[in-house]
Amino acid sequence: MIGPFPWDPFPPGAPEPTGDDPFLGALYRGTVQGADAYRAVRSVVRRDQGVLRVGNRFVPDGRYREVAFVALGRAATSMGLAALHAFGDRLTQGFVAGPADPTTALPFRGETVGDGWGGDEAVPRVLAAAREIVGGLRESDLFLLLVSPGAVRSLLLPPPGLDPPGFATLLRELVGHGASSSDVATVARVLGGGGVGGQLLPKQVAADVQCLIVDRGDGPRAVGGGPTFPVGDDERERARTALARAGRLSAVPPEAAARLVPSGTATPPAERRPVVVAAPADALRGAADHVFDKGWTSRVGVLGLRGGPEESADRFLASVESVIAAERSSGGPPSKGLVVFGTTTLDVPEGVDETPACEAFLARALGGLRRREMSLGLFRTSGPTTTPVGPGRPLAGVVIGAPGDPASKVLPGLARPIRMRGGITDVGIVVVALVPASPSAPAGRASR
Repeated sequence: MIGPFPWDPFPPGAPEPTGDDPFLGALYRGTVQGADAYRAVRSVVRRDQGVLRVGNRFVPDGRYREVAFVALGRAATSMGLAALHAFGDRLTQGFVAGPADPTTALPFRGETVGDGWGGDEAVPRVLAAAREIVGGLRESDLFLLLVSPGAVRSLLLPPPGLDPPGFATLLRELVGHGASSSDVATVARVLGGGGVGGQLLPKQVAADVQCLIVDRGDGPRAVGGGPTFPVGDDERERARTALARAGRLSAVPPEAAARLVPSGTATPPAERRPVVVAAPADALRGAADHVFDKGWTSRVGVLGLRGGPEESADRFLASVESVIAAERSSGGPPSKGLVVFGTTTLDVPEGVDETPACEAFLARALGGLRRREMSLGLFRTSGPTTTPVGPGRPLAGVVIGAPGDPASKVLPGLARPIRMRGGITDVGIVVVALVPASPSAPAGRASR
């Protein structure tokens, strides 16, 4: 039995969303619940009739004498709480590092680590705690490593020859010179010290180790800098190329540049078989359930929008027009209209606040809307959710364009927030276009 989760942003039995955008509010609820890190961990760590499931393994329930965990990233508290509810008193040790104060939800030690560039001053304490916990376990024990986006802030130390501010500046400069978030993640993995690049745990660990990952769309190797994924020669070459393309190769100290040199060996496999428990596809499935139930047609526009916020907005709006044209030419069954989905990270590196990129996406999308009846939602799956929309303010669910309630009097040009209690996972950003079935030829910029 999964749940209950006492900090559920949409508690079971809560009434349907109301207001200017009730349908998009319901889609946001489905998006977040579909990728809920708490429920995702509970689904793969559970006990049933004498059998314990841990990830993709099934063992006798009495297999482990003691269970310990380390939870890292934006969903750290949710994942740690899931482990506590799954194992109860058998969970004897734990450590949490994430943006929320861990002591308010879990009876374990922890560090508060927010967004930013490079690592955090708490990194040495996080590494020491993780290694102390796993070092004290025996063959009869289980160690859970719970990793979600943002974990890189808790694990990344600078390479030799650079201090933390200097390394953060180097990564920021890469973005300023056109490097993608994937390039930045690769450079951080290859050059960085601490727990990234498969460096978190000792090579020899007595206990069984299971790593569970929440993936925001970059792939499990990138999340948290890949604490269980050793660096391969292909990544060293990509990191060197990214640095050279951005003109920053000379900024790497010689002692750190040695990490860019190929070792001549094949890319090592992932250690200790990580399991992805939540990903963007889960968020889409959660939202699509609401679409079907309400009599709308659901389509995917673009999975994994690449590029920055302006480019992503243009590509998504173009994909919506393509879907509309395809649906009208196909003569499919009647419905209330089209719901077109996309997923993206807006090319923001892991651990960096997406708020400015979200605002840029919304501004570009609002300027590009060409159908008066169309509305567009941007759904973050983590982060502050109660702050009003505005420059420099964190945002969660936001709608632009035509209001979903025909009786609404709001202006289409107003960005309207959708509330939830709090961010509980991080599988990136879902964008949704809502196009009612009533025919409409392109009519210039949406009315203001």
